[in-house]
Amino acid sequence: MTTFIYGVIEEYGLNHHRKYEVYDHNEKIISELPTSDSWPPLSKEMFSITKGEILEYSGRIIHFGACLKSVEYEWLEWKGKFESLLKEMYWLQAHVHFKTEYTGVVSFEWRMDLNKWSIGSGQIDPIKEEYWEFEDSDNWER
Repeated sequence: MTTFIYGVIEEYGLNHHRKYEVYDHNEKIISELPTSDSWPPLSKEMFSITKGEILEYSGRIIHFGACLKSVEYEWLEWKGKFESLLKEMYWLQAHVHFKTEYTGVVSFEWRMDLNKWSIGSGQIDPIKEEYWEFEDSDNWER
């Protein structure tokens, strides 16, 4: 069955004085993704970064998507790859949507807790899983 997977990652930066450092870092991470990946795939070709002053009103978004065959059966594997990517990037929120032929749209959201992590004036600390909150619309993981 056909499954569409799509979403956005909202970059950290907004009007922060280090936003171009964030932008360069995230572009590098996306460019280093593999061009082909084992199943379930998370590859460079799935991603695109919004660029241009008129398109970056309060920050950039990194959008992604793919049309795959029944990838929902490997959701936990794909989620693991996606979360590994999130640990390498600087972001505020991430939204993933699955649209399947039999369940409709199922949504997932990661939100950074800025009380636990933010960009300061020194070295930017790596993001850890305990810095974010995760929520899914249909309780797929329960």
